Amino acid sequence: MTTLFAAADAPAAGAPEAQIAIATLFASVTTALLLWLVLAHIKGKTTLLARAGDATGRLLGMEPWAALPFAVGTLGLISGGFGVFWDISLHAGVGRDEGPLANPSHYFILYALYSLFAAGLLSVGLHQTAKHPSVRAIRLPGGMTAPVGGLLMLICGAFALTGFPLDDIWHRMFGQDVTLWGPTHLVMINGAILSVPVLAVLVLEAKRAVGQKPSDPARSLGEQIVRVTLPGALLFAIAFWATEFDWGIQQYRLVWQPLLMSLAGSLALICGRLWLGRGGALRVVAFYLVARGAMELAVMGLGQVAPAMPLFIVEALVIEALAWNRKLVREPLKFGVIAGPIVGAASFAGMYAYSQVAMPTPWTLAIVPEGLPTAILAGLAGGLLGALLGAAMRGTLPVRQTRRTAAWAAAGILVVLGANALWTSNPTDLRAAVTLTPVAGDAGERQAIVTARIPSEMAKNPEWLSATAWQGGGIVTRRMEEIAPGVYRSNGPVPLYGTWKTSIRMNSDRAMLNLPLHLPREPSIPTPRRHAPGAVLGDVPVRPRGHADRAQGLRARVAVDPRRAAHAAALRRVHHSARDGHRPGRRGRADGRGPARRRAGARP
Repeated sequence: MTTLFAAADAPAAGAPEAQIAIATLFASVTTALLLWLVLAHIKGKTTLLARAGDATGRLLGMEPWAALPFAVGTLGLISGGFGVFWDISLHAGVGRDEGPLANPSHYFILYALYSLFAAGLLSVGLHQTAKHPSVRAIRLPGGMTAPVGGLLMLICGAFALTGFPLDDIWHRMFGQDVTLWGPTHLVMINGAILSVPVLAVLVLEAKRAVGQKPSDPARSLGEQIVRVTLPGALLFAIAFWATEFDWGIQQYRLVWQPLLMSLAGSLALICGRLWLGRGGALRVVAFYLVARGAMELAVMGLGQVAPAMPLFIVEALVIEALAWNRKLVREPLKFGVIAGPIVGAASFAGMYAYSQVAMPTPWTLAIVPEGLPTAILAGLAGGLLGALLGAAMRGTLPVRQTRRTAAWAAAGILVVLGANALWTSNPTDLRAAVTLTPVAGDAGERQAIVTARIPSEMAKNPEWLSATAWQGGGIVTRRMEEIAPGVYRSNGPVPLYGTWKTSIRMNSDRAMLNLPLHLPREPSIPTPRRHAPGAVLGDVPVRPRGHADRAQGLRARVAVDPRRAAHAAALRRVHHSARDGHRPGRRGRADGRGPARRRAGARP
């Protein structure tokens, strides 16, 4: 085998100091201005926030201290969703960039993270002069009070913002990671995702402030839209965790996809059906399809690669059919326990069929023994959590011991499923013989049909076996089809030139394997460029979690997130009506990603 080295290298770790200085200065100035505006409002020196709060309050049918933060946070989440899709498509299709400010998609993400922080701060500021303050407000030092949802939004925004500077520190220490699930990426993503149920807390809290029950009809068109937006955003957010699979560049076992799809569908759609009533699950799916479809069309309009979009239509139809039993719907937890596993099974069947026609890496029958039980159990967990959230939003939470048992049972199921999905076991001596059959292409653009002999039982029944190329101007995924015992051929050519990173990838049971065919040199990753100039590569080692994964850093870890406990406590706190005599601060009993090629150097 011949090994060549790239003539030009580009940095792949850390941002230029000038960009760090610019970002820091911008964040400092905008935060100072925001704080000045809030303090000026509290002292009566400006009416700008009051007028903005009143206007959004009339539009959305909520109290100003909930309406303006809801609008700011929602616009931020829309911006962040578009920015992240554009960002992933740039990094997957084109490659790395020269720093956070050199990538236009990052501006949308930064705006989103900052808007969540701003929404929380605005809520706290507007609450100080509220005509109808939250009856569950939290007393702060200095005599100020904060709505539960507003304070949680402030915490979520601040937590998400810390991920951006930490991401640069992470890359300076470990080089670039190539997964959406990098630790600092998860800080930013989860901070944003967890703000969705916080918005639900804020909506419920605002209704309580004016003596309304959660089950009372919506007072305006704006409030009706808000009610659909919340579970729809939750469906979008949870499904986003599996976006690597939607692009066909997943770095983890396939079992994660049915796990996350089942969880998303059962949690968000059951919640939506319980809160919105008949047709609620279908309305939630309609919102999700419009929102995500618009973002993917926008990414495609920018000339980038868009992912396949999970539909969740089967899940919604199943939930609506089960909800025809009105007696069952009146018992949320019972509905969640029954509907969740059924939705999980339906989600698995629907995704299996959909993957054959739409997904970059179609599922195979090998996923059934592990994937189907996983989907059913994830559906059960999602059903329990969705039932609790839906019950909270309509004011019918069960007694404390019951809801605690349900929540801990759901958390336990998800921890076990996540731990199982993270468990990998890779062979160290597996080798393959690879033959490349050249295919005519433009001058300087080498392409070939890949044929690989993999003498292993593992290749006989893989979850997926494909030849994948990315970061060379798009994403190319070719399925490896068996043409003789132990011999597999790609169903199309793959690129072997330029900045393309091309390899054969396989997930078989618990093994995640990678056979590199063409890789540019990465200075920050201790692997030389691998170039396959001849027709045959003999006896090439298949590497466990190969080149593209070596700078990945820490594996994702499964843990119970204490911030989720905070969400549960918040929903519980604002659940009860004002009749129990609670006032702010008083404690009482409480029974939810171009045409232009970039130099190598960007974060996914």
